[in-house]
Amino acid sequence: MEQDKKNSSTGEWEFHIDIDSIRAQSQEDSADSLIAQLDQMAQQDGAADAATEPGSPDEPAGETRVLPAAEQKQTSAADDVTSEQTIVIPTASQAPRRNSPSASGRQVSTRAASSAGKTSSGRVNSGARQQTGASSAGKSAAGAAPTSKTALTPAQQRRMQRAQRKREKRLARVERSRQRPKFRLAPVLASLLAITNVVTLGGYGLSYIQTQLTVQEAEKTAQQSKDEAASLRSELEEMEQNTIPVDTFTNLVAEYNMSAEFIQEFFDDRIVYKDTSVHYAPIDQSLPMNSYDWQYLSWEDGRPSYTPDGERHATIGVDVSYHQGEIDWAAVAADGIQFAMIRCGYRGYGNGDLVTDSCYPGNIQRALDNGLDVGVYFFSQAITEEEAVEEAEYVIGLLEGYTVEMPVVFDMEILQDDARANDLTSAQRAQVSKAFCDTIRAAGYTPMIYGNTAYYMSKVDFASLAGEYGIWLAQYYDEPFFPYQFHMWQYTNEGTVDGIAGTVDINLYFGE
Repeated sequence: MEQDKKNSSTGEWEFHIDIDSIRAQSQEDSADSLIAQLDQMAQQDGAADAATEPGSPDEPAGETRVLPAAEQKQTSAADDVTSEQTIVIPTASQAPRRNSPSASGRQVSTRAASSAGKTSSGRVNSGARQQTGASSAGKSAAGAAPTSKTALTPAQQRRMQRAQRKREKRLARVERSRQRPKFRLAPVLASLLAITNVVTLGGYGLSYIQTQLTVQEAEKTAQQSKDEAASLRSELEEMEQNTIPVDTFTNLVAEYNMSAEFIQEFFDDRIVYKDTSVHYAPIDQSLPMNSYDWQYLSWEDGRPSYTPDGERHATIGVDVSYHQGEIDWAAVAADGIQFAMIRCGYRGYGNGDLVTDSCYPGNIQRALDNGLDVGVYFFSQAITEEEAVEEAEYVIGLLEGYTVEMPVVFDMEILQDDARANDLTSAQRAQVSKAFCDTIRAAGYTPMIYGNTAYYMSKVDFASLAGEYGIWLAQYYDEPFFPYQFHMWQYTNEGTVDGIAGTVDINLYFGE
């Protein structure tokens, strides 16, 4: 068998098996073992097995080899009787050998001495134990007799046959093993390694792509941030050139006594109002906000109109008291006025008596007769909740017999004189307002509270009222600025209306 070696081109191990050499070696080993057994049997059998002379009629049919004369002379002179017996291993014709290196079998010569005094009972001549093709044929022709199975005992023949069958089986197994497809591990490992490399490289590729995308996004975000920062710096530089600090502005406002409407235009995060000074109230985002879009507010002949979808969503009305004197309500209605808020009464700011407005009965009746919607308001000076309820019940009594579709309003203003309700706190004023409005609502009317920006921001707890009752806002701007929900806007106290002498308050009502 040639030495194993690794194929440098494929990386595989190659195994080379010489079947012919294995067969020859197997046959030789079997023959040597059989010869040793035969020698032992010859020694045991003694002279009885060696009685047959070569060439006698009783000699078994087989192949016989006689020692040469020169070799016979080397035997000791003391030997009285020497006999030579040839035992023949069956030839290839009797026990076929596949691919045997020798074509003619083996010849073994055994001598058996008849003398009992000799210590050696036999000698095996193996000088020509193995013959190759041509030499074996020559020696057989020189004097050997034909091979015969009778030269061996039946037991020996069976043993030889079994040995021959075993040898053939072994050779058959070797042949099958040689022809059997062999599992080559190297190609499988190479394929697995290739697949692993592809998967690994694919993973690296995806990771690289993701990293690149992340980097690109980060670069894009960074660039956007730089652009925004540059734009902001530009705006700040422009603001620095065109703006002044708030403190400087407020000082200028106080110095030049600017109007609240003008000041308000510079702020959208606070409410500006004035009393003895200018105030800036932060906007409370938790309160209900109005949803009016003032781009749809337009003015014509000094009167506003609110038309967000091309149609009017507010009505024009006046609020009057005995101060307007005798009113021509037919002329008022003809001038486009749609409703009237009429003062029905008041509480004296000194003694606290309840008083009915002297023009109330005539104003409400004639306004209704001319097709105007009417509402009323009561000027309050209540300092307790009980007085507020008393005022509300007084108003309800005055409304009997009239159809009132507009709100019933609680009006508590801060008077310049020493009025009895001026000293109320914002919380007390809110409680009084609630007592009046709740009583009015219980009677089936719509309650509302009147006030200007300063009143709502500083004189009453507006947060407790917002969203609970209607709000009537007095703010004399071209466009109202009041972020919270309100329902009626008194935009002037110097309006003019046909049928009313002098100036009058005019309002825009958005409804509940």
